Amino acid sequence: MNLIKSITSIASSSVLSQLIGAFSVWLISHRYGMAEVGHYAMIYSNVLIGAQVCTFASQLLIPRQDDAELGQNVVFCLLQSLIIALPWAAITGLIFHLNIAFLYLLTFGYALVLIAENLSLRGGNYQFLTVQRIAVSLVVAVALLLMPNPSLFYLAWMVGILILLSLCLLRLFAFRSLTASHFSPAANWHFMREHWQHLSRVGSAEVLAMASNNLPTMLINVLFSPLVAGYFSVVSRFCLSPVMIIGNAVRNSIFSKWSMDFRHSTFNYEEYKKVRLLLLGAALVCIAGIWIFYPLVMRLGFSQEWLNSIPTSRYMLPYLFAALAVSPLTVIELIFGSKRYFLRIQIEQLLIILVAFVALPKLGQSYEVSLLTFSLLTSLRYLFILLFMNKRARSLARQEQH
Repeated sequence: MNLIKSITSIASSSVLSQLIGAFSVWLISHRYGMAEVGHYAMIYSNVLIGAQVCTFASQLLIPRQDDAELGQNVVFCLLQSLIIALPWAAITGLIFHLNIAFLYLLTFGYALVLIAENLSLRGGNYQFLTVQRIAVSLVVAVALLLMPNPSLFYLAWMVGILILLSLCLLRLFAFRSLTASHFSPAANWHFMREHWQHLSRVGSAEVLAMASNNLPTMLINVLFSPLVAGYFSVVSRFCLSPVMIIGNAVRNSIFSKWSMDFRHSTFNYEEYKKVRLLLLGAALVCIAGIWIFYPLVMRLGFSQEWLNSIPTSRYMLPYLFAALAVSPLTVIELIFGSKRYFLRIQIEQLLIILVAFVALPKLGQSYEVSLLTFSLLTSLRYLFILLFMNKRARSLARQEQH
């Protein structure tokens, strides 16, 4: 399957997944109010960050592994997730006053999502990846439709994710190929030492990247209010949807393709330039569409709470443009480049979030000032990242010629 076909296949799943997710957000606001949207978004953000902490990028090794090492990688991911999910759930549950057992199981469930997705990417199994992503979103929507109150909804969501991902993993990986030696502490310790550079640097970077995507929702919940976090969550769901759909489709496709290139010690510079141009064009179209259509859609029958989210969509435009035009290209650094630089750019983004959503509110600045600062500083950061990615690509092209 060529790159464009794989991008299209993954994007198609993301479109339906995001539509289902948007329906879920609307249903929560319709039944329980915008403040509950903020509460749900905080739990979801917590779990997504926790899943990255649990795996610590060990799942990203799966597409690059030789067949002989795949079983050990999968076992390491599973054991790591089971163990690390416990302190994560205990700490964040106490901080945000959430049920620890619920957080533990849901966090582990979303760690399984990451493992299953990378098993699909390893084999280029985009059709199954499509089904899985849609099914993960459907679990939330179905739980909302069937359960009569928020408490039962959250319980059904957790159980549904665990059952679904267990079935997906059984379909994607031959567990009968595993032996007792795969589960031994010595084997897993050896795997960790062998891949320590990846786990310590890329793992830290991936955790920071996920934290950067989800911390704003959690901080807005705490430092402003669940209602304001609801506005931010609604805009993130609706306006970030085209960015996430296209950006993740391109990112996953080039990650799969360039991982194969890495295994064959090659790099396609012309393909890199085409991907860069595709992302720029898509970013321009998406931003224009958000500017024009988001206010129109909100006025077609949504409540006043939804109309109040329109200013948030305006403040986020610089961030949304840069996130789509540049962010997927950082895959080149993850596969071919410096693990140290990949970690550094995530630390920079975390610092921006701390300035915008911790320092400024503590100094008495409004939500609007904080959000606009976050958006502008992030877009400036992405400009410097683009210049560095271009330099990396030209360097790889020169090596290819020699």
